Amino acid sequence: MLEKITEQDIQIGVKADNWEDAIRKSAAPLLANGAVRQSYIDAMIESVHKNGPYYVLSKGLALAHARPECGVDRLALNFTTLSPGVAFGAGNNDPVRLVITLAATDNDSHLDLLSELADVLMDDGRMEKLFEAASPAAFLKLLAGE
Repeated sequence: MLEKITEQDIQIGVKADNWEDAIRKSAAPLLANGAVRQSYIDAMIESVHKNGPYYVLSKGLALAHARPECGVDRLALNFTTLSPGVAFGAGNNDPVRLVITLAATDNDSHLDLLSELADVLMDDGRMEKLFEAASPAAFLKLLAGE
């Protein structure tokens, strides 16, 4: 799936007032292109209110998502770098500098994607470069390993 990511799936240097704003802004392209409904964005925010910032996976990185039945119409992904980073209440993993918004249509379709992403996310040097990418094109090259 990562090979299907285009510059339109990447937002660079987004300013967010707080973590809720960061989630809304990171999901806005998915809402605009019909991959998700507003109810999905609301569910991602509500989930953090109920369960804490569990989708802040590592220092500076959040993988925002909710249950497929909350309003996903097709599998999609968006990458949003935040400038400056935003506190999600995730302790040492704050501030979040990259939000990956995942819209999965079922419990399995996104597993291959997460496997592909794991290689990228576990490389601290590459992650730092992704946080600092100056353009969607530069981010895409780094994501592809170039």
